[in-house]
Amino acid sequence: MGNRGFVFYLIVFFFISIESFSQESPGITQGNYAGSSMARINPSTMLQSKNYFDFNIVSATVFGQNNFAYLPGKDIRIIPLLSGKDILATYPPNGNNFLYFRNKNTKDLSAISNVYALGGMVQFHEQVIAFHTAFRSYNSGSNIPYEIPIFGVESLGFGELQNVNFIDHDFSAASLSWAEFGISYALAFYQESNHHWAAGITVNVMEGLGASFIDVQNIDYVVLNRNTVQINDMNLDAGFSLPVDYQSNDVPIGPLFKGLGLGVDLGITYTLKNEGYQRNHSRRICEEDYNDYQWRAGVSILDLGSISFKSNAELHRFNNVNVLLKDLDQLSFINLNELMKTLSDLMLVNPDASSIGNSFKMGLPTALSAQFDYHLNPNWYINATIVQPFSVSKYSVRRPAQIAITPRYERSWFEIMLPVSLYEYRTTRIGLAMRLGVLTLGTDQLGSLVGLGKIQGVDFYASVKINFRKGICLFGNVGGACSTDYNYRPRKNSLFNPGR
Repeated sequence: MGNRGFVFYLIVFFFISIESFSQESPGITQGNYAGSSMARINPSTMLQSKNYFDFNIVSATVFGQNNFAYLPGKDIRIIPLLSGKDILATYPPNGNNFLYFRNKNTKDLSAISNVYALGGMVQFHEQVIAFHTAFRSYNSGSNIPYEIPIFGVESLGFGELQNVNFIDHDFSAASLSWAEFGISYALAFYQESNHHWAAGITVNVMEGLGASFIDVQNIDYVVLNRNTVQINDMNLDAGFSLPVDYQSNDVPIGPLFKGLGLGVDLGITYTLKNEGYQRNHSRRICEEDYNDYQWRAGVSILDLGSISFKSNAELHRFNNVNVLLKDLDQLSFINLNELMKTLSDLMLVNPDASSIGNSFKMGLPTALSAQFDYHLNPNWYINATIVQPFSVSKYSVRRPAQIAITPRYERSWFEIMLPVSLYEYRTTRIGLAMRLGVLTLGTDQLGSLVGLGKIQGVDFYASVKINFRKGICLFGNVGGACSTDYNYRPRKNSLFNPGR
């Protein structure tokens, strides 16, 4: 692969990625039948589930969003494209399969791919325990100067941006993939009358599959022509730990996991119940009745932690770089080792000067979230959720910011949601999610599936999960086992709640 082809691949991967994960998947995490999946946004809300037990078989989603490249919706036909009967259109002058915005706004991107496999939860009166297994991957770019992706697509020979002194600060791109096993616990720590307070925690043990990042503190440069760049000042860090041999480009037989880490989710929720708290409990957990609520509000911290990479890891630093880079068309490399040594030699006059370590720590996509859920009438609810990212590590992937309003209609075997979200506080997205029995399908970006407007990303998620409702037992409920009323209470003369 040539150098320009390599750059083109990276640009397309970061900005038009379609193998990626939906950001928060409200159709999977928000409803009262979401059960163990509720822990992904706030572990304490599991206590408000209408399930006493559930079993997650698999949850898989796709998500990608950016503010640089787009596809005209009129040129997208999703069904023929997915079936292989159609191909993407090409656009002049370079024959690319996408267009891009010609503005000077900084660019952000998210490409996140997660699969939640086996998991589940069980509620014992006023406490819940749950577990999950997952493979998660985050790719993010933050505050990227507008000219950099243009150079990546058009090459350094793009005349409009030549002989311009660019001075850029504080931007980054990062990628992190890991396997995760987590245990969640939630407890009602205060109940009085119809006031209900709950706290929850999820502890995740993580095995890092791979990571890479570039963190630019500042760069002052001028592109003189397609082969020459004057760097007046540059300071940046870069690191990687990848499942590849940096000399041979082969995938080694060595350890699959390159790092180890620990993460936590913390949450607290206040719920105003319809009825006051009663301290008597049913003999069996399946007989516990569901006490619905007027509204609930919660706050949570998500993915607080990091993964330390020490296997096949390299950390590089380029400080106080002032150099004239010439004959860039002759620059070539056949492996990652050769690339880093060449860059170090060109910029620091020593092929080994950039290397400063063989380990680094990557922060998780940490965020602060607030949720509010209002019960409109017996089957209608409306949810508001805010997600604000923040970082606790020097190097980390970034979770996108989001505000979402989601009205929903829910019953035991059917649920429909219409999420309206503001991605990164600027891009409006309208979605649709539906649950029918054990299957949930949804999208937060309906326009990308029907070809409306400018397509800047895609979003689709699906889940298969088995729920067991509160107040309904598989064996032995008399007068209530088939009740459709989620406020059902076993009668005093029932088999498992005899009158006394």
